[in-house]
Amino acid sequence: MPTGRKNFPVYRKLSDFLKERFGERVYRVTVDGGFSCPNRHSGSGSVHPCAFCDERGSAAAHVDGNQALRLQYETGCRKIKDKLGIRKFIPYFQSYTNTYAPAEVCISRYMSVMDDSAVGIAIGTRPDCIADDLLCWLGELSEKKLVILDLGVQSLTDRVLEMVHRGHDAAAAFRVLERLRNYPKIHSCIHLIFGLPSESRDEMMVAVRLFTEFGAKGVKFHQLNVLKGTEMARWYREGRVFPLELNEYVNLVADFLERIPPDVVIHRLSARADTHSALIAPAWGKLHLKPAQKVTDELNRRNSRQGKFFGREDTISGSTGDRLW
Repeated sequence: MPTGRKNFPVYRKLSDFLKERFGERVYRVTVDGGFSCPNRHSGSGSVHPCAFCDERGSAAAHVDGNQALRLQYETGCRKIKDKLGIRKFIPYFQSYTNTYAPAEVCISRYMSVMDDSAVGIAIGTRPDCIADDLLCWLGELSEKKLVILDLGVQSLTDRVLEMVHRGHDAAAAFRVLERLRNYPKIHSCIHLIFGLPSESRDEMMVAVRLFTEFGAKGVKFHQLNVLKGTEMARWYREGRVFPLELNEYVNLVADFLERIPPDVVIHRLSARADTHSALIAPAWGKLHLKPAQKVTDELNRRNSRQGKFFGREDTISGSTGDRLW
């Protein structure tokens, strides 16, 4: 249980969750499954990616997508094993929408990396792009392995989702979590972006509902990073986008953590730009550990912790004021 005492965790870390489940350290190994996404492929041939997404589609810079999937995974495992002595791994299908193909194609690609060292699988996708037959298969797999569905919800404000060309509405997140109630062993991890254009602090905080009402089990926090080659970069040059300052972001994340259940697993507290040369703003998006440490420091300063206000009627209210762009 997270506590606010000094030297004790104030939020539930993914590393602790994995160690509790498997009895030792477990590392994710990123692979590129060769998938596309609905915003980059359509019958009409039109391509309109999300305004914040660059051509790599959140792909990890160190992964060679031209290599066979199995070789990608084995190479990643070997590097981590040699450096840290880790023996158990979770292949992580990260770039684009890794359920955007017929179920048999998805399953074949997933299984190509599921050897004895793989204690689970993590699959990055969208809340509107998981077919029933694939979800059923993942439910069966979750009886034997840890299955993490990384759901790119990003925002629950329909106006904002439409502005950034996300291609789904907020209700898609609620619908997929309702479907996931039929597969209670699948670990649903919600991705949220704080600082999207025109979204207020209170609108961002509405996403607390995904955890308090709909049972999402994990969360990845991202600040809006403005990357070269994106529509967001053009908006930034035009003065239409104002990325969050680090202290603003830290306060938002701390407020959010205080209002979600204490057993929700925190997969990440901020998003470091993968290649510094691609980042336009904010400058602190280049940092790795500092944002997470500042969130911890802020919770300690408040004598607070994850879940402190969980269950209160005013759970969506917080300590920071509205900021509108």
